[in-house]
Amino acid sequence: MKTMKSIVLCVITFTQTVKAQNNDHKYYLEGQICSGFQQSSFSGGVGGAFGFFVSPKGSVDLRAREIYNFPNRTMIGVISVNYRYHFTNGFFVGAGFGHHHEISEHDYLQHPAEASLGSHHSILHRSGLAAEIGYSFKPLAKQGFFSCIYPATNIMITHMVMDHGRNPLVTANVGIRIGLRKF
Repeated sequence: MKTMKSIVLCVITFTQTVKAQNNDHKYYLEGQICSGFQQSSFSGGVGGAFGFFVSPKGSVDLRAREIYNFPNRTMIGVISVNYRYHFTNGFFVGAGFGHHHEISEHDYLQHPAEASLGSHHSILHRSGLAAEIGYSFKPLAKQGFFSCIYPATNIMITHMVMDHGRNPLVTANVGIRIGLRKF
């Protein structure tokens, strides 16, 4: 009996979650926590994004993440610009351009401002391709300020064409998105 109640609760939660498409705003900001791997090395960090809808189903997303590769002790500044296609049930896919700033932990700690801005002389710059798949959940409320605040998650892969380092970087990202202006 407990199993049946759990299954019914999961089905109700799932159907209530997939009913919404959160693209009734023009611009959005997002904060996120990232975790993943680069080749066989574990990595994790934080990120943020700014995006805007060019149509009800299409958006452009500028995303920046600061990832720490634990075994290599390197910092990776990941910047990506993706075009996203949003399906009506909350799922989206995206593809575009990716760029990495990779620097050792020691240099990052000695010169944090230069390292964060990508201007330190020991930074390895690499560019390539980015692809993602994700899901936007229902808003936290249906009316008022919180109607444009909702959780979002995605898995992003960046593969750098200039092969002077490890490939690919795969991260799972979980965050909160805030819609700024209604269509």
